[in-house]
Amino acid sequence: MTIIIMLVLFTVFLVTGAPLAFAMGLSGVVALMWQGNMPLVIMPSAWYNSLDSFSLLAVPLFVFAGALMNVAGIAERIIGFTLSLLGHVKGGLAQANIATNSFMAAISGSTAADVAAVGSVMIPAMTRNGYSPQFGVSVTACASMLASIFPPSIFMVIYGSLTGLSTSKLFLAGIIPGLLAAAGMMVLSYFLAERHGGHVLPRADWPTRGRRLAAAAPAIMMPVIILGGIFSGIFTPTEAGAVAVFYGLIVGYLFRRLQLRVLWHVVLDAAVLTGGALVILGGAAVFGFVLIRGGAAELLLGGLLAISQDPSVVRLIILLFLFLLGLVVEPVPGLILVMPILEPVIKAMHYDPYQFAVSVVMMLILGAVHPPVGMLGMIASRIAGVPFMSTIRATLPFMGLWIVLILAVAFIPALTTWLPYM
Repeated sequence: MTIIIMLVLFTVFLVTGAPLAFAMGLSGVVALMWQGNMPLVIMPSAWYNSLDSFSLLAVPLFVFAGALMNVAGIAERIIGFTLSLLGHVKGGLAQANIATNSFMAAISGSTAADVAAVGSVMIPAMTRNGYSPQFGVSVTACASMLASIFPPSIFMVIYGSLTGLSTSKLFLAGIIPGLLAAAGMMVLSYFLAERHGGHVLPRADWPTRGRRLAAAAPAIMMPVIILGGIFSGIFTPTEAGAVAVFYGLIVGYLFRRLQLRVLWHVVLDAAVLTGGALVILGGAAVFGFVLIRGGAAELLLGGLLAISQDPSVVRLIILLFLFLLGLVVEPVPGLILVMPILEPVIKAMHYDPYQFAVSVVMMLILGAVHPPVGMLGMIASRIAGVPFMSTIRATLPFMGLWIVLILAVAFIPALTTWLPYM
């Protein structure tokens, strides 16, 4: 009964326009008050403890580092380099877009930051070169999803803090799926480009490529330093965030793009973005605490086993549920909501935790490019100046590719377990 009351209250709060963090927190508090057998002081304690994590400190650090690199003009330099390599290929602008997003994913770890930084340059460039704006939006939005699984993914940092899994191993688990996703989208762009009006660019000569490589070298070195330091054990993911901030400050100063006034706005934007995410995490901790205490995990496991005791069938049902959830809830809140009740299912079904983690994050982020939430699609559509709904048709092939890859990740353990356990 407690669970039903809380879910009804949560729905009412959302419908009346309450912010998500407060909708979750308030519904949990009211449900606990109705139950009446636990002191309410446990609620601020649950909120605080959910944020009192050394690994979560990596979130504001990587957000700040990504913002610093964007201000330094890193996106434009990477775009120039990738265009010099791929511009002459069929669908070259689209492929350069995907390659740039891959580089940016390994710098910022934020999908929203990547779609804004890359989209502001690449979507107008693709439109000028004959591509439909809808195709430019779909390529940019779908390519920005790579930041959810490529290290240093903020999603993986949050997943690790929720489950206690090693953040470094979560980073490693996402590398092969991320590379496969990037390669698959580039191949798909090759075949779709002519249908959407794209033209090839003149082939760049080797001196031009060399100059653009030199210009992009500071950006290319950043993921090398960060990931090399993490995976070699020199520093933890949280310490890597601090190193990334320091490196971003140096690059911004050397490129003469980081005046004091600009730095203040970068700090402010990073603080607002981080604060919003962490407030949601705190509210979800209260919500999840009451859910778990009310037996939601046992109910879910019992319901799934009543449908089927085959782990493969249960996995497919969970993925379908996550897909539907991702269509109506943003990825980070969705992740925070479901993981407390999915953890017992993972253990009961003997799923590999790192394999399961990548498939969960990939399925939730898919909703970020599709209505009605579609955060990434909306940002890209706003840049292109086209209605979000008009981009759905161009987005569907990339979503189909992503779903195929999610199923491969879910049922082929080596794609996600080889690197973490190597």
